[in-house]
Amino acid sequence: LFPPTPKNKITLTNETTVVALLGGYQYIPIETVKPGNDCTLEPWTDCPAFKDHISKVYTSSEFKEEAKSVQPFFGAIRDYIFGRPSTLERPVVRVPSSLTLPLPAV
Repeated sequence: LFPPTPKNKITLTNETTVVALLGGYQYIPIETVKPGNDCTLEPWTDCPAFKDHISKVYTSSEFKEEAKSVQPFFGAIRDYIFGRPSTLERPVVRVPSSLTLPLPAV
């Protein structure tokens, strides 16, 4: 649908014609929604089911074992994250402080 084509060009006001990079490469159009405008993209903002799921994950024995095993890493980066939470439950992510739960660890 979007192969490179020399027809992907533009004529500037000084009459110079410029063909897109890579022989007319065409970018695939992507539309985005700001997180504050679509709660379906942020289930953690106000979703009881998501909060219940995260609570179950955080209290599971598997998660606790994993959190313990990665604690040396989080301890090592503590000086570089400037006071941000440094645990597996609250990983270093840039989200608004109004959120009550962090993004789930992957």
